[in-house]
Amino acid sequence: MELSASKRDEEAAAMAGFDAGFGARHRAALEAIAHRLGLDYVVLDAAETRDGRLLLFEADSRGWIHATDPVDLFPYKPAVMQKAFDAFRAMLERHAQHR
Repeated sequence: MELSASKRDEEAAAMAGFDAGFGARHRAALEAIAHRLGLDYVVLDAAETRDGRLLLFEADSRGWIHATDPVDLFPYKPAVMQKAFDAFRAMLERHAQHR
């Protein structure tokens, strides 16, 4: 990724359009996975097949998302990572209020 501007551009576009694109297309499958796993937190590694189906590689309850990439090369990542961090914090706060 660090050596390929075109791959970074592709990743930036995928991240920018995730909610309306990939997320919307696979919402039902992602919700079914979440329901089936029954976990409060899980990191999924997935892709879309050529015929548009969700292809799940990994579901990891210990997955790590990070904001450690150099911002000069990946200027699109901080906002996306912050969105994930904010959602995680909100989940923790909801659980803390119910306890």
